[in-house]
Amino acid sequence: MADNDPDEACSHALGEAPIAPVNRRARLRSLVLGVVILLCGAAVGAVVTALAIERQPMHGMHRGDRLPELIAARMQEKYNLTDAQKGQLQAIFEEHGKKLSDIRAEVQPSVEAEHEALRRAVEAVLTPEQAADWEKEFEKWRRPWHLRGGKPAAPAERR
Repeated sequence: MADNDPDEACSHALGEAPIAPVNRRARLRSLVLGVVILLCGAAVGAVVTALAIERQPMHGMHRGDRLPELIAARMQEKYNLTDAQKGQLQAIFEEHGKKLSDIRAEVQPSVEAEHEALRRAVEAVLTPEQAADWEKEFEKWRRPWHLRGGKPAAPAERR
């Protein structure tokens, strides 16, 4: 006890073993390593999420008026199209996209009615707990049929 450290004197007086000094360099190394691991995990997570979103079949469908442009740009990159080819394809996608939207708006009420009839028929067989769980799954696969928050958009709204 030549150091005259009051904490050391107190711990010896109580019969406790002295506390070993913390190695600051080891502590800093652990902290830096932890931050590096955290940042690497965040980067990997961001890349995997972006890839998963891009590979979804309906990715980009919510962009409405820009969809023909996005499809043509993606095709230009993938198939090495000329600007003229890209422009022609964009015009084709706009024309046929409008026609498909009109058809979808026309049949959407029938699709909704059939989905509702299906939901009611299945729920009649299930217990309330089973029906609640099934309803969540049903909405997942039913979602692609919905436009603009579950309601078909008017044909004039989409080009």
